[in-house]
Amino acid sequence: MKTLSLVVPCRNEFNRLRPDAFLEATERWPWLSFCLIDDGSTDDTAERLAWLSNASPSIYAIYLQENLGKAEAVRTGIRHLCELSHPDLVGFWDADLATSLYEIPRFVQCFETDEKVKAVIGSRWPHLGADVQRSPGRGIASIAFKMAVRRILKVPVWDTQCGAKIFSREVADEIFATPFSTRWIFDIEILSRFGNDRLRTQVQELPVSSWRDVPGSKIGIGASVTILRELWILAKALRKVEVSK
Repeated sequence: MKTLSLVVPCRNEFNRLRPDAFLEATERWPWLSFCLIDDGSTDDTAERLAWLSNASPSIYAIYLQENLGKAEAVRTGIRHLCELSHPDLVGFWDADLATSLYEIPRFVQCFETDEKVKAVIGSRWPHLGADVQRSPGRGIASIAFKMAVRRILKVPVWDTQCGAKIFSREVADEIFATPFSTRWIFDIEILSRFGNDRLRTQVQELPVSSWRDVPGSKIGIGASVTILRELWILAKALRKVEVSK
């Protein structure tokens, strides 16, 4: 099995973090490790991460002194993994475990079975047998968001925002080399950095078997306005790239 290290960005996640799940995962799969990032939390998240890193040699933590946002927290962790630990695969997973850690072997298997695959992104596609639980309000907003994203990327990616993504280390070293211009929709910016041709041939979208809408989302009205603004900025930037080609 390829070795995998996952970045888990944490910002005030003390009440939602499940230490037992991370410890169980590292015991079950010895090829798996976690890099937990405390993104300037103001609650007791840092203490919980310290406890976890002491509890398992496969879990370690990085503490950011100020809140940099999920995009930069993830990038900081990915850069650390690419430069210092050198696993075969790196990626990131949401701390609330809306996507179960039990999905991880399925992601890794995609790299094992097809050498062309350089990235696997989770998808909350409501396929037969899937247990995808989300509130009606978020479901409607998600459909509108997906339509806008498909127009921007010009590639039929169903779900860009699922917080479960894994990359080959070499590709991650390239994709995460420079800071993102967006804060809330950096998942889309990640895919845009592949370019349309590579996005079609190197990125595999994997429908997850289960996903749950965990209470405590940080996306409110203010964030929604920012997301729309970032979509416009990213679309404008991609148009400039197309014109310059």
